[in-house]
This record gives sequence, C-alpha cells and structure tokens, in this order.
Amino acid sequence: MIRTALRALFLLIIPLAGLALLWAQSEDLSQQGTDWEVPVMGYDPRDLLRGHYVEFRYDWPIRADQESEGENSARGGLGSTGRVDHLCLIGDPPVISEALAFDGPRDPLFEQCEHKLSVQPGSVYGYDSLFQGRLYVGQDRALELEKGLRERGQRGIVTFRQREDGVITPLSIRFRPLTPEEGEEREANRAAPLIDVEVSSPPAENQ
Repeated sequence: MIRTALRALFLLIIPLAGLALLWAQSEDLSQQGTDWEVPVMGYDPRDLLRGHYVEFRYDWPIRADQESEGENSARGGLGSTGRVDHLCLIGDPPVISEALAFDGPRDPLFEQCEHKLSVQPGSVYGYDSLFQGRLYVGQDRALELEKGLRERGQRGIVTFRQREDGVITPLSIRFRPLTPEEGEEREANRAAPLIDVEVSSPPAENQ
C-alpha cells in the first residue's frame, strides 16, 4: 500500500518537475537580450484597448529606399516571400536609428547584423508579429493609457526586449510630446475623424 502511494507520488512529481524546469528556462531566456525603444501607433483606434491589453503597431524607422508603395509602405522593403520576415536594428540601445528589412540567412545582412528580429508565425499575430504587438496592463494603468492614446500631442513609446533568437517581448509603454516633425505629419493626417477609444474588461466566463 505504501509502495503504491510512493509510486503514485513519484509519477506526479516527475511531470511537475519537468514543468518547473521548462518555466525556469523560459524565465531565464526572457531576461536575456537587449532592450530598445520604438514609437508605436494604433492600428485601429477602436481596438487599442481590449480588456487589459493595449494593442499597437510598431513604427520602425525603415530606410526610405526600402519602403514599398501602397498599403505596405509602413512595412519597408518586402522580401522574396512578399512579406518582411526579418529586421536588423541599428543604433545604440535603447535608441534605434534605423531598421533594415532582409530575407533571411542567405542575405549578407544576416551575418553582419548584431541585433536581429524575426517573425514568429506561431504567435498571436503570426506573420504580422514584427509590426503588431500587445502589452498586458492592469485596469488602473489601462485608464491612464486610454488618456495618453487620445492625446494628439503625445507619442506612444514601447520598450521591448530583443532576444538573441529574434523574439520581441514588449515590456512597458510611455508617452512623450511629439517632435515638430511628428506634429507636422500628424496635422497633415487630421482629415480622418478621431474614433473613441474604449476600455473594457474581458467577458466573464459562464459559470
């Protein structure tokens, strides 16, 4: 009887220990990398705040000669796959001076680039994960962010961690006043009406 109980306990401990090891490895990996700051913009003002997640689009400083025409202009030069799978960050962390799009390991930039970002097909945003992100925030912070997102004279700045495997991990968001250039650009785009931003909590699960 005791031997059976010990065996059952042993069989229970093994998977728990494995999970604890995986968690420790994941936590250790999340602490590694380089922290950067990048301006963000809402990709849809009606969906900026869903529950306690703030959602945004990264506004990478992609070089003008890499930009594509049309609706993909914010993404930079598209590779042979018709999308951006990798970005090379250039600058002195946390400041990004330039972001270059490239195809992958066959591109000469792959070996030369010290700070790479890679698309994560299995993530929430799939093949758009280099341009779209979200950050979990508490309810009180969500109200503060709502105010900042409504303010036309401010710019959202996200601090994120770039891991060696190319994964982006958003850490925090803050706001700063627009530069004169950003102010002029925003004024030029004021033809579109401002859409309200709403804060909501996740729907309660059925009991």
